[in-house]
Parts: sequence; C-alpha cells; structure tokens
Amino acid sequence: MSGAVRENSTNSSGEGVRTLTASDIAVLVGGVLAGDGTATVRALAPLDRATAADLSFLSNARYAPLYHQTKAGAVLIAPEFESMPTTAAARIVVAKPHDAMLTVLPRLYRAPRREPGVHATARLGRGVTLGSDIAIGPYAVIGDGAVVGDRSWVDAHVVIGAGAVLGTDVRLYPGVTLYS
Repeated sequence: MSGAVRENSTNSSGEGVRTLTASDIAVLVGGVLAGDGTATVRALAPLDRATAADLSFLSNARYAPLYHQTKAGAVLIAPEFESMPTTAAARIVVAKPHDAMLTVLPRLYRAPRREPGVHATARLGRGVTLGSDIAIGPYAVIGDGAVVGDRSWVDAHVVIGAGAVLGTDVRLYPGVTLYS
C-alpha cells in the first residue's frame, strides 16, 4: 500500500486522522529511507518536540544537536546529515528537506472546507470590491477601496490594507496582513 494515506475516523466531524508510514513518505518525496519503514506518523512537529507519531525535518546544521535526541517517528534530512546518529525511528534523505515537507503536508492535513460568502464578523471598508465566488472568514478586515479577486479565500483574522489588490484564486491563511 505504498504511498497510500490511511484515515482513522476518530473525531465527531468525520474528518479522521491521516497517517503515513516512513516508506510512504520516502516514495512520495523520492527520498532514500534508512531505519524503520513501518514507522507511522500523523502530524508535523519540530525536532525537539516531536513524538513517535510525528514527522520532522533537518536542513540546517544549527538544529543538528536536536536531531541527535529527537523522538520523531521519521525525519526528512539533507544528505550532509545522513551519517549523523539519531534516535528517530526512520530518516528519509532528500536533497531539499523543507521542500519535501511541503509535499507531505497536504497528505497529513486535510484542508478545511471553503465556505463561500462573507462571514458575519468580517469588516469591510468603504468602496471594497469583491469578486465572484469569494470566501471571507471570521474577523477578517478589508480596508477602504481594497479589491478581492474572483474565487479568492480570505481566512480568519486576515487584514487587507486600504487599496490593496488581491488577485484571482488567491488564499490568505489565518493572521496574514497585506499592507496598503
């Protein structure tokens, strides 16, 4: 079942928990696996806080001391760290660990549903132009004269400054600020 995502329905929303084995991840990112290919991960965590159920990564020598003691189930590592000792169950050697992590993230975390429309708590300034099929999340603030393009998604607590222009098919994640 290489490369497959397993989902365990454990919460009331039916979303479930997504899991990947170290072998699945190695195939997904084109990396070389060393260690326990059956190590299973369900989340992402920094090296110093990772548990056996977490995936982490090492791409900078500054964090190498944390790699030695990590409890991560799997770690994506750059080739220059391949021979370093670690307590991680599995390591996956890839040229660009950070880029590999970005490839894995959508497999571990299901994106929230996009709710079209403007949330009741959002604040829109004067002269705001909203494109078609947009989603404006809770407590978003859009300044005077700003433009939000078609099919764009402004998530919770986003601030778009006066006169800023957000293009078509753009997603702004929670807490992003676009200045005027």
